[in-house]
Amino acid sequence: MEKTKIIMDVDTGIDDAIAICLALGSGAFDVLGITTTFGNRKVDVTTKNTLKILELIGKTNIPVSKGAAKPIVKEYFSPEKSIVHGADGLGDMENPLPEPTIKETGMSAVEFMAKTLAESDEPVTIVPVGPMTNVATLLMTSPELKPKIKEVVVMGGSMLKGNASPVAEANIKQDPEAAYILLHSGVKIRMACLDATWNGYVSFDELEDWKTDNKLSRIFYQMCGIYSEHYKLRMKNPGLAMHDSMTLAWIARPELVKSEDYYVTVDIDGRYTYGMTVTDVNRVTGEKPNVTMSTDVDRVPFINMIKEAIARLSSEMK
Repeated sequence: MEKTKIIMDVDTGIDDAIAICLALGSGAFDVLGITTTFGNRKVDVTTKNTLKILELIGKTNIPVSKGAAKPIVKEYFSPEKSIVHGADGLGDMENPLPEPTIKETGMSAVEFMAKTLAESDEPVTIVPVGPMTNVATLLMTSPELKPKIKEVVVMGGSMLKGNASPVAEANIKQDPEAAYILLHSGVKIRMACLDATWNGYVSFDELEDWKTDNKLSRIFYQMCGIYSEHYKLRMKNPGLAMHDSMTLAWIARPELVKSEDYYVTVDIDGRYTYGMTVTDVNRVTGEKPNVTMSTDVDRVPFINMIKEAIARLSSEMK
């Protein structure tokens, strides 16, 4: 099977960590590098977490470049502790992952993206699963590289309801202006939005199996304690949503994700709707669709993809 060349753009918390494992354990991707951004935690923390995960799974050859520390326009205020990902972004485990020994590239995220795209002999897919600040900055500073972008498959947005406000999804609301720039850039975009990702969950019973499946799944079981609590007590979801991993599953196995093409923009002015992805579901604007939006996912094979990737990586761990 021919592998899809990707650059991942992450704000590594718990579901980002699992998505990294899916990308590197599925066999479907040639991961050219990983860039980081603020989001779930400050960018210094998300970068360190990315390095920790790569070292854990023995993929220390993957280059990591640190990116945006704040949104393009507004300020960024990081709470001392995320109610979803914990203070350290990886679940505040009793036995946390060791400090990484591998280092970043020394290039900024945008420099790394631009260099990688320019040097690639074929278009590259960019997979942002945090705020879109790095990607928007790339598009503004190197518009000549747009033809080198095969597509942008992003985790973000919602057609119906939000998780960071009544109407806004967290990754979009962290930097609405960046999302606006991306959506109006003219590049091909797929958006794994909450309407589908909430349905792409590991049930609480299934999570119990992770405790005994393999070495890596046991680590993720421990990591997911606070994440599980969030979905059980606050979100009232049947399980832990694997938001970020859906981008990768959609690329590798598009038949798993139902979708529709819509015109989508982002509210960057509203008092109550700031950061909302405004989706022209009824096609009243007359605007040409610019985004393929996910509407649902075939949950069981999607979760099995994640489990199989984790098992494969676990078998290779020392």
